[in-house]
Amino acid sequence: MSVPAPRLDDLSWADMVAAIRRRIPAESGGSWTLHAPADPGVTLLELFAYLLEQRLYWLDQVPDALVVAVLRLLGLDPPRPARAAATVLRLTADWPGTPVPVVPAGTVLTRDPLGVVTFTLDEDVAVFPVDPAGEVTVWTDRDRTADLRARRGVSLLGGAGGAAEARFTLPLTGALPAPGWLSLLVELDAPAASPPSWSPDAVDDVPAPAALTWSWFRPGEPGARAFAEVVDGTAGLRRSGVVRLRPPADWTTQDRGLLVATSAATFSAPPRLLQVAVNVSAARHREHRRAGPELVEQVRAWLRLPGQHLVLPDAEDRLLAAEVHLAGQEWTPAPDFTFGASTDRIFLVDRAEGAVVFGDGLTGRIPHPTDDVWVDYVIGGGRSGNGGTTGNWVPTQDAVLRRGALVAANLVQAAGGADPETVAQARQRAAAALGEVTRAVTEADFVTLARTTPGVAVARAHAALGEHPGLPCAAVPGAVTVHIVPLVPRDGLTGADGAAGADVVAAPVPDPGMVCAVAARLAQARLLTTEVFVRAPAYRAVRLRVDLSGAPADRARVSTVLTAALRRYLDPLVGGDDGTGWPFGGPLRPSALLRAVQRALGELAEVAGVAVGLDGAEADQDCQDVALRPGELPVLRGVRTRVVAPVESGEGLL
Repeated sequence: MSVPAPRLDDLSWADMVAAIRRRIPAESGGSWTLHAPADPGVTLLELFAYLLEQRLYWLDQVPDALVVAVLRLLGLDPPRPARAAATVLRLTADWPGTPVPVVPAGTVLTRDPLGVVTFTLDEDVAVFPVDPAGEVTVWTDRDRTADLRARRGVSLLGGAGGAAEARFTLPLTGALPAPGWLSLLVELDAPAASPPSWSPDAVDDVPAPAALTWSWFRPGEPGARAFAEVVDGTAGLRRSGVVRLRPPADWTTQDRGLLVATSAATFSAPPRLLQVAVNVSAARHREHRRAGPELVEQVRAWLRLPGQHLVLPDAEDRLLAAEVHLAGQEWTPAPDFTFGASTDRIFLVDRAEGAVVFGDGLTGRIPHPTDDVWVDYVIGGGRSGNGGTTGNWVPTQDAVLRRGALVAANLVQAAGGADPETVAQARQRAAAALGEVTRAVTEADFVTLARTTPGVAVARAHAALGEHPGLPCAAVPGAVTVHIVPLVPRDGLTGADGAAGADVVAAPVPDPGMVCAVAARLAQARLLTTEVFVRAPAYRAVRLRVDLSGAPADRARVSTVLTAALRRYLDPLVGGDDGTGWPFGGPLRPSALLRAVQRALGELAEVAGVAVGLDGAEADQDCQDVALRPGELPVLRGVRTRVVAPVESGEGLL
């Protein structure tokens, strides 16, 4: 039951005046006899009641400063500033006299004709010459370039735990050395729980699902050599990201072959590649500026008064962050002045005004006028940076334009930009945060924390209380084993012949990095003395026999339809009666299986019965439920159909 919000303003002026008048006889000992409004004493009492009513009204009005202070006491973020959108830009440069130009980090580009919305490159980009008619080719078990061109998704490193590799040929031309890093965009068909490396929602230090090696080779020549240094933004092909490769000294653009390999492909499902591009860098909707001499006149006009402002050029409605230096001393940004002391050199960032605001001498120091002033600040952010893919990006600095032509195109949508959070929105976020699960106490807590582990895509989880991997035959107090099922693609779960597609993992198990991430989160949230273990679900092989009454007209089609229906019905991710996955430890009921098959077949055939067999045994249980242990899930290994004689109707029998 929720607790109603307290109301402190519960007395009106009339109620207070009436209560005061009732107490006049007792308090005056009967000497005050005139209680009419004409009496001066009553007039004063009515005035005091009016003032008290205003005070009571203020008690129910919570100021913004109090809200921010309470958020900080609760350990929650104050109203969040604007957030910058991010994208990935592919650069094309033609600078005379420079075989391979290098565009430095911090270069500002815009897609806006007015230059208002600007993005800044995160990294240096060596712009290698690219064949305009060329394309990235990919080879796994066969040439997959056509699939990559159509963005159908190319499965990589599907070694089922063994060694695997994928080869690419980049569309580089010439025989030029590398003046810097080789930057690649590797876009994967990854779940939303694993945001790309350039996204503002990206998770730092996300564990890799498998150990990868990146090497290079010259097409047509045997052997491959390792790069001097690799920065893998994909976290081992768990998510989309920018991969930066530092070639050795003897590398040239003739060596355009790229090899990605692993000795143990421990992925939950083979990564699905959508796009590869060269000469790229992440870019964000922000721009770094420095102001100094233009601020001196403002500082000289300061008086020793509270709340001094310092308005920054071109920062109105765009200011994200700032660093202030006055008279050789650095001032620190603060979310508010609530906990500031009179000697603290702190300031606030006012995005709307595009200014930095100083304290009042009580909470935050009042700055002294000085000519030694400079401010480093960042502008940008907000929803205006979000947008689709375009190819009209140009630099804003004249120095870059004078060096030659530089154009860019963003290969992925610019996303993630958000406007500043209001105090009301911060209160709503805080209310939702107070309901979030942060401690693992109940069985549901373990499940919730496992499923919401940042950076990894856990589809389902089951907490087995008392289960200890080392003592499988006993219930151990304080032990909890959490079985997790990763989120893997289910498109192509059933092909035209009723069998699962080649890239579909029928019994998905978590990769080692996912297990480590979930275990680390549960270890922080567990109660003292609780032992937590994270494991894959135990799959039990199921064989089914379906008895058909009479002879179906198209037995091949019937077999295909019922196999597909049973495969989906028993699936760990989309199976079950509600389509959210077969319940952990749920028994196999022949009656429920019969109902699912008959619903799929419709009028194609009549199902007389379904028999179940576990662990490779022949399907013979057609009357009793077949039980599974807690934490176990079924996986369909075979379906056999049998035609039986039609059941007698029983007409005319007594």
